[in-house]
Amino acid sequence: MIALVFSYEVREPAAFERAYGADGEWAEFFRQGSGYVGTELLRDVELPTRYMVIDRWESADAYNAFAAEHRDEYMRRVDDTRFFYVQELRFGTFETVFGDVA
Repeated sequence: MIALVFSYEVREPAAFERAYGADGEWAEFFRQGSGYVGTELLRDVELPTRYMVIDRWESADAYNAFAAEHRDEYMRRVDDTRFFYVQELRFGTFETVFGDVA
């Protein structure tokens, strides 16, 4: 499993949460994709305009296939939601680590 992790400095919290929440517009869009696991939205308790978004997919291939197949709509959604935040920072794509840690 992979997790795409982003941090946002938000301008309009209510609109941002509707778009980026676990049942939000982005999650609804991603549900069309084979291999989408879910989205988690976290709000910073000390700085309430800072959020973390974690999108989980079964594999990088599943995410990449979805993004390629839906590229035009993906980019339209990026444009439609960009005014909800001041800054977006992509931390990266992380994979689940299985097994014992020595």
